[in-house]
Amino acid sequence: MDKDAEAYFRYLNGDDTGLTEMVERYGANLIFFIHRYVKNVDIAEDLMQETFCDLIFYKNRYKGKSSFKTYLFSIARNKAVDHIKREMRFSHKPVEDVQKNLEDEKKLESMVIQKMENKNLYHAMEQLNEDYRNVLYLFYFENLSYEEIGKVLKKTARQIKNLSYRAKQSLRAIMEKEGFSFEE
Repeated sequence: MDKDAEAYFRYLNGDDTGLTEMVERYGANLIFFIHRYVKNVDIAEDLMQETFCDLIFYKNRYKGKSSFKTYLFSIARNKAVDHIKREMRFSHKPVEDVQKNLEDEKKLESMVIQKMENKNLYHAMEQLNEDYRNVLYLFYFENLSYEEIGKVLKKTARQIKNLSYRAKQSLRAIMEKEGFSFEE
């Protein structure tokens, strides 16, 4: 379980310092994140507060299927998008502009999620032993075949295949330990 989830569960069990930790850790980042959507600092601050209010009012929604940070930023994004939708109802923008903004939002969301996932993956890979880390890096990031990796690491293709299997299992165990779940 990640430290953010622990802080949240401490809050749910009556320790208000858990919520205080989360606000201190993520308040400014959430404002910055929301501001990218709404383009207004005051509104971004209000939506950040609403995000934390959702944590208070809807206590049982977090199921631990993703990192708590991902969950928190998803709430913030939904708050921002809902705000934009409300604003669009009363604005006179052409439909094409609204659709373009929604497409841009989806691209931004994908980029943020990918960046967070890459950061978490990098952190987990750093915990692997050197052979595992090298095999996974060369295979997934450099797109080398088992034979090519074998030449680089001076091992047979069969040894690389075995290392790859064990590396994936170790990486999966580390990621699950940190609160990530995988679909089969």
